[in-house]
Amino acid sequence: MRGLSAGRQAWGCPRGDSSSQPSHASALPLKTPKLLLRADATAAMGTGHVMRCLALAQAWQDMGGTVSLLARDLPAALAARCGEEGVTVLPFDPVAPDGEQTAAAARAADWTVLDGYHFDAAFGEALARAARRLLVVDDLGLPVPGAAALVLNQNITADAGLYPPAAGGAGLLLGCRFALLRREFRAPPPVRDFAEPCRRVLVTLGGSDPQQVTGRVIAALRTLPGMEARIIVGAVNPRLEELRALCAESDGRLEILAGVRNMVPLMDWAQMAVSAGGTSVLELASRALPTLLITVADNQAAICALLAEAGVMRHAGWHHELDVSTLAAMMQGLAEDGPRRARMAELGRALVDGLGAVRVAGEMLARQAAEGIRLRRATLDDARLLLDWANDPVTREVSFQSGVIAWETHLPWLERRLASAQSLLLIAEESAGVPLGMVRFDIGDAAAAGATISINLAPAQRGRGLGPALILLGCRELRRAHGEMEIHAFIKPGNAASVRAFERAGFQPAAPADVAGQAALRMIQR
Repeated sequence: MRGLSAGRQAWGCPRGDSSSQPSHASALPLKTPKLLLRADATAAMGTGHVMRCLALAQAWQDMGGTVSLLARDLPAALAARCGEEGVTVLPFDPVAPDGEQTAAAARAADWTVLDGYHFDAAFGEALARAARRLLVVDDLGLPVPGAAALVLNQNITADAGLYPPAAGGAGLLLGCRFALLRREFRAPPPVRDFAEPCRRVLVTLGGSDPQQVTGRVIAALRTLPGMEARIIVGAVNPRLEELRALCAESDGRLEILAGVRNMVPLMDWAQMAVSAGGTSVLELASRALPTLLITVADNQAAICALLAEAGVMRHAGWHHELDVSTLAAMMQGLAEDGPRRARMAELGRALVDGLGAVRVAGEMLARQAAEGIRLRRATLDDARLLLDWANDPVTREVSFQSGVIAWETHLPWLERRLASAQSLLLIAEESAGVPLGMVRFDIGDAAAAGATISINLAPAQRGRGLGPALILLGCRELRRAHGEMEIHAFIKPGNAASVRAFERAGFQPAAPADVAGQAALRMIQR
């Protein structure tokens, strides 16, 4: 990442900021932040709450943290999946009060996440008082504990009006931009050719499908001889063998897949999908897969209607209103309308880009960092301090142009930067006023479609793992001042500490670039 200016400072953190360095006694808690997830999974409620929490767990781990899960009656297969993901499953005592167990676990975590409709208001309020910081995941506009720090509603139906200020003033993360999707959904979707015939269909109507909609969709597909389909069914679906028998009569065109763990290859194989209106719609949109929606539950009706109104997906209607011939006609109609499918794919990817979990984890960590670090606008009084940091030998070593910077060059440069509306230069300080480093943004830089970030830590502060905290806080301040935009970091090859710092701040690898005639690594936060 750039430092004080292109050609003057390192693009990236000096190597001394590696989180493997010994920490000072006063090190900030972002070094290895601890996350507690509180969610349940039963036959009645399904596994969706735990699975989306796992998506947040992955992002949290990628940003340097550790994760624990406390769940009542967690199915063995799901507990094993959590273990494979590096999540510690805490023992749950069925005799001891739930609230007391959860509160005790929350006291040991930096953040606690509560996800589930069955947790009542009293449970939430008690947990908010016990937890250091609480994020509540909600879909329905339920009451929010007054002491909650953040509320997340990832749906297209999310609206600030659902959460009045009287609820406690929690920060709101609303809409599909914050959709909690697992790591595999961060990759770009395939390039689809909507001019070619549409024959490959993915069907996903819920793990247990109590309304038995899957059978009707299979019957409709059997009337469309040009179609082949892969039909996702939960391993515990009581009609699994019956559905397999229906597909066996299709000359191999229709295939039942049970217990699928990674949906991305199947979504990328398909040319269109038939889906219920649950959380799978966010996954389908992120893969730019045109979809025919079927409403199977009350809480899906508004979501399906809004997605259809926005042109992202087509809504077939309520499951009980759809017969086999109607379903077949709707699937055939969408398959034959290439331009419509192309537009749906474009709108879907614009709505859900797969990075929501990274954004949520980043906001949580930025809020935590802000408790011990403040950012202020730089002034000319900082000129000598900035120059001393810039000319530090370690900083010069990781710069694309490594020559020592003269005062006569530095001062006019700083004056121009401070006067420019296209530059934001921030000084980070601990609460006691001790300077930690600087973060600078060049907005509309020719090298980036958005802004370019530059960071430099004070030499005395290296080894504390402060780089990610300064990056997170700086990016949040830039967007507050100038709106949403991509932020690009350019890093000198071999500067592994800088790469890791940006990873821990939610930056994703991108195509390499050329900086001052030298190869540069590029990372982007969106």
